[in-house]
Amino acid sequence: MITATYIGTYIFSLNQTRKNNRLSLETFFPAVHCLIACLFLLSLNPVGRYISDTYEYFGFAKRDFSVVEELDTHGGFHGEGSYRLILDCSENKQDALENVCGWNTLPLSENLALIMYGGHKDGMWYGYNLAEDANIPSIENGYYIFKDRHSDSRDSADDSELFDRHSFNFSIAIYDSDADIMYYFEFDT
Repeated sequence: MITATYIGTYIFSLNQTRKNNRLSLETFFPAVHCLIACLFLLSLNPVGRYISDTYEYFGFAKRDFSVVEELDTHGGFHGEGSYRLILDCSENKQDALENVCGWNTLPLSENLALIMYGGHKDGMWYGYNLAEDANIPSIENGYYIFKDRHSDSRDSADDSELFDRHSFNFSIAIYDSDADIMYYFEFDT
């Protein structure tokens, strides 16, 4: 009943707008409400999940591999948090190997190893150990790729300035070629 009344009011408003040849508040607000309702329905609908499944993480899409684990803690005013995605690539190994073509061979660079697993450098202890938060084990054989998404980054593939800032905004993916598992991790502070 409410929907029918709302649609009727909106149609009446559209006719008034056409007659007056100008946009009125009576037309604008119902149009915004319809847009918000459509966006809300998309978020509940499988279409929203389909859009999410087609997003690629350094070439890996969730629809092509088995999702083992996924967790997003982003939120709040500044969008701080982390996102982790673990994909089992064993059933589609050939595609996974094509995706990692051009990635760096493990081990991680010194800076990435420090932020992901912690350790000592120049007499300082780095205790971030983000790999534990991302459920990434120590991996010996495989590949990795890094993207620095910080606004001050001059080269998004370079991690040399990672510790020269007061905040972190980066993405890293590590492919374990022994277990055929891809670990993706985003970190934003």
